[in-house]
Amino acid sequence: MADSITRHMTNLATHNGAADPLFELHPAPSLLHGRDGGIVHANAALQQLLRSNGADVEGARLADFFPEVSTQLAEAVTPLCLKRVAVRRPDGSNLIARLQVVPNARWGLTLLCVEDLSEYEQELSAANKEFESLTSAAGHDLRGPLRILKGFAEALDDECGATLNEECRNFLKEILKASDRMDGLIDGLLTFSRAGRAELSCENLDIGTLAELVHYDLRHAAIERTVNFEMQPGISAWGDVRQMMTILRTLLGNAWKYTSRKAQAAVRLYSEEREGATWICVSDNGAGFDMGQATRLFRPFTRLHRQDEFAGHGMGLATVSRIVQRHGGRIEAEGAVGEGATVRFWLPRPD
Repeated sequence: MADSITRHMTNLATHNGAADPLFELHPAPSLLHGRDGGIVHANAALQQLLRSNGADVEGARLADFFPEVSTQLAEAVTPLCLKRVAVRRPDGSNLIARLQVVPNARWGLTLLCVEDLSEYEQELSAANKEFESLTSAAGHDLRGPLRILKGFAEALDDECGATLNEECRNFLKEILKASDRMDGLIDGLLTFSRAGRAELSCENLDIGTLAELVHYDLRHAAIERTVNFEMQPGISAWGDVRQMMTILRTLLGNAWKYTSRKAQAAVRLYSEEREGATWICVSDNGAGFDMGQATRLFRPFTRLHRQDEFAGHGMGLATVSRIVQRHGGRIEAEGAVGEGATVRFWLPRPD
């Protein structure tokens, strides 16, 4: 039903190649644009949503309002729906929207309907905060029993380890190993929870300076390893410095970890310009992953490698994804098994 209404609107909107009065009065925020990315018409509902007037929108470029997907919108030849897109207003604020795109080849124009998801995002945020509070409380409450379990296991090892047979010592070793793993999982859970609750204090960040701090820790934590680390100078981003350090520690730390079996390990930090947005990228030549599993990468407690291959808890990329989303940005990853991986993210700027 929604698709048929949208198709009907595009016929109305592009009547004789000009904006129809019904299009101007339609309550759905909508615009018409050409294949060159230029905006031809914007109805009153869209102007209100963008807190602007027609002069700010008509004649402007798609990249001014939809920097992530402007090329995709301009080149669309078939109807499509983009479910969660950051829309930039002229005043520098952002909103999250769903976009319905209907090209009309006859008139060489495309109808773009913008559905504001702000209310949905607020409801989702409230639900997430409630869940995060529960997660935080559960994480802290689990620490007590775990400390007792591990403490008694260590005491048993100290007091009776010499008298136990080899099989029993192996049992005790597995208990201690599982305790350490559970401790790491709880740490990951609490970090994930804090990433969703912490107040953001955003500023212009020198990514190179922050990355050097992470690089220093990584190379001194494993001095027996040699990793060829390359970093593009002059990268900056708008974000919270503490959260950005979490992002860099995770992405660079993963790159260090997954190149540990390479004789000539290489890690690279650089930026890419795409559709008017600057993406920050971390690439490595390590273990990589199957792109068929890419959608699982950013889920909590999800790992694509066995524990005996590469240790971990499956919370790092989920936490990074949550931080990027809280900044209003996007994150994606690509890789190939045995050929390395690249994780890139984009954070919007207030201007």
